[in-house]
Amino acid sequence: MRSVFVFTLVLTVLLVSPVTLAQQMRLEQCRKLQLKIQKYDELRQQGGSGSQMDAWKRNRRALEKQFRTGGCRYYRWQLK
Repeated sequence: MRSVFVFTLVLTVLLVSPVTLAQQMRLEQCRKLQLKIQKYDELRQQGGSGSQMDAWKRNRRALEKQFRTGGCRYYRWQLK
């Protein structure tokens, strides 16, 4: 009976671990996206030429779209 419990526990851990690892990797990717978005915010606040500002805005919007479509909103409380 005890060996069945241990086997079930080990099997459960082995099945859940890759899922948890994948979620953790996604959280790290979301953090990187968030940092890049913040970098573009800082660049725009410092100012620059019109073409630079437009390029930074386009890049920021593309990153923001990746953030939304990549499911990063799920981690919004952990990213604050």
